[in-house]
Amino acid sequence: MRRLALVIALASGLFLPVTGSAQDGETSLFGSLQTVFFNQKSRLTYGKLQPWGGTEYREERSTFAVQQFDIFLQKPIGESFNAFVDLEYQLNYASDRRWGSLSLQEAWLNYTPMDELSLKVGMLYPAFNNLNEIKNRLALLPYIFRPGPYERLLRDVFLSEDYLPEQAFIQLYGAIPHGDVFWDYAFYVGNASASYISRRGEDGLPENDLNRNFEFLTGVDPTEFNMKLFGGRLGIRAREESFKAGVSLTHDYDNLRDTTRFPPIYDGIRTPLIGDAARVRIGADCSGSIGDVRFESEVIRVLYDLGPAEDRDIELDQLFYYTMLGYSFTDRLFLYGSFQAGRDIFDVTSRHRTITAGAAYRLSDDITAKAQYIVYQNELEHGSHVDELMIRFVFLGFSIVL
Repeated sequence: MRRLALVIALASGLFLPVTGSAQDGETSLFGSLQTVFFNQKSRLTYGKLQPWGGTEYREERSTFAVQQFDIFLQKPIGESFNAFVDLEYQLNYASDRRWGSLSLQEAWLNYTPMDELSLKVGMLYPAFNNLNEIKNRLALLPYIFRPGPYERLLRDVFLSEDYLPEQAFIQLYGAIPHGDVFWDYAFYVGNASASYISRRGEDGLPENDLNRNFEFLTGVDPTEFNMKLFGGRLGIRAREESFKAGVSLTHDYDNLRDTTRFPPIYDGIRTPLIGDAARVRIGADCSGSIGDVRFESEVIRVLYDLGPAEDRDIELDQLFYYTMLGYSFTDRLFLYGSFQAGRDIFDVTSRHRTITAGAAYRLSDDITAKAQYIVYQNELEHGSHVDELMIRFVFLGFSIVL
């Protein structure tokens, strides 16, 4: 019963509107902790497929870490309101040693005047495909390392904000019952992508590369309203939660003034491309279960509109997709396999693919042992040759409900 209550608490405000008690409730404090040990073996080959062979570099590393620790606070307020906060710590966080990071991921107020309609206001994960709203609910996921853009530790490597709407600030959503299904809908608006937000520079002073009038504060969006994030998701879901599918769409802009964000594979002239690139993300998701078999899959297509890039025949569009198939051998043991792939095209072609196999074994209502094996391959095509990066990971860890 305790685990069921936790699942309801973790998922509240995500799929169905939540109605609180008639009076203000107590603030619930709970959390999620994931500890890991991993071994990484890497091989980088320059000039693969050349007649004389390539130059190869290898390395190996192993470490223990607190991968992620989240503190959740939740409070029902009156009949129709519910507040939620997610405070996230990563990688053995210690400010004095400059280890890891501490960040506020979610802080919102939810208003539910009726079962079919809710309004969420504050910092929130918007509805986009299947995983975006629950990517930080580690206790609900079988993974140690989440798929591509959803893995918080890879957000700078994968440039997650290119693939996902990472934050919104107002979301209107609900579920309309119809026979044996619910029709899910969500519409939201938020700040421009993080690359626009003012930040603290190396000299310790606030800065941004768009509007100097906002350089008295950090964390402020200096863009006009038409450059904000707009998006939504429409979906269908079985009442017994055995099936879920939907399509997602967002529109915002990518700040190409920040040349540090250009992919390192791009060696062309950057100056003509600096500016605001209109960006559309299109997503589709399908997940569910048939008996003891569980499946989920997503695809994300990122389309850019930037005149100077089109004039120079430079392709900016991106693609990512993954699929997972798993089987519950017992109430405690779940085994799965996953395939991920995509491409990043920025004057040269970069293709990546990942194969994963994993297991999650529930030791108790609060502790799940997890194991995951990952093979990641990335190829950069340079016309005359191909550079290849191959990384193998072995992850062992525990997901703990606090």
